[in-house]
Amino acid sequence: MKIAKRKQKKAEMKGKWTVFAVVMFCALVNISLNGCGGQATTNHADAYEAAEDSATIDSILQSEDTFALDNEPITEPLAVVEDELFNDFVFKFDQSARLQRARVRFPLSSMDSNGEEHTIERADWRHHSMFLGQDFCTVLWNSRQQMSLAEDSNVVAARVEQIYLHSRTVNAYSFERDSLNGQWMLTEIYDIPFEHTDMEGFFDFYRQFATDSVYQRQHVRNPLNYTTIDEDSEYEAISGTIDTDQWFEFAPEIPQDVITNINFGQTYPNPNRMVVQMRGLANGLQSILIFHRDISGRWQLTDYEN
Repeated sequence: MKIAKRKQKKAEMKGKWTVFAVVMFCALVNISLNGCGGQATTNHADAYEAAEDSATIDSILQSEDTFALDNEPITEPLAVVEDELFNDFVFKFDQSARLQRARVRFPLSSMDSNGEEHTIERADWRHHSMFLGQDFCTVLWNSRQQMSLAEDSNVVAARVEQIYLHSRTVNAYSFERDSLNGQWMLTEIYDIPFEHTDMEGFFDFYRQFATDSVYQRQHVRNPLNYTTIDEDSEYEAISGTIDTDQWFEFAPEIPQDVITNINFGQTYPNPNRMVVQMRGLANGLQSILIFHRDISGRWQLTDYEN
């Protein structure tokens, strides 16, 4: 009888310890996923990284080109990363810490705005948000004809540029497509002061245009060429003009502190024209602003499309 009670008590204690262990495990998982201000997405990515060792990463690089994005459960099939177009690759690269570690050419070359060179080892790499959490991206073109570069599969080098308007610095991420396997790889990060670029004058103009409404009013051509989509006529484009007051009614939200530019290889041979394309990352909606500089050196917004 005593033996039976002792076995029953032991079984009860074992059950309690099992429940306790499960509760503690769940608590630890919850902390891992929701720590640092409740940012579950970033720490979920960190959990993936903690589970990977260098052998796993090397095997990923050598196997088929598939990766799990950070917000995908680990049991889900790995997401295929398209490399034919830079656009197809770069937005997934921006979101996924795991993909970044696989597509950075380590040791990564880095140069600061003072021209000092550094290298970043794999162990020191941290997730970089190139688009800074914005829901749209910007592309600076010199002409409409250049826009076809975004859909050109022959592009083998591209850059994502964070243009900091107030500190007057460009932080550039340089990518190349591997000639053997066709994969896009981050090969260099560097900072450039405005004065070492060909676009210093436009950057300084745009900063004031974006932040000073009085200055903006003075630099919008009146009347302003305006093109939009007529939703009642099978989405045909309709063109006309609007006055300056109407511009302020219809104007899109434009970046004021940082421009995130994608360079597909376009150059800027015409110093008197700039085409600013802003495109939503999720919905594909876009606005286009076209600026011209007259013979006196004065920049003006001359065309607006949405």
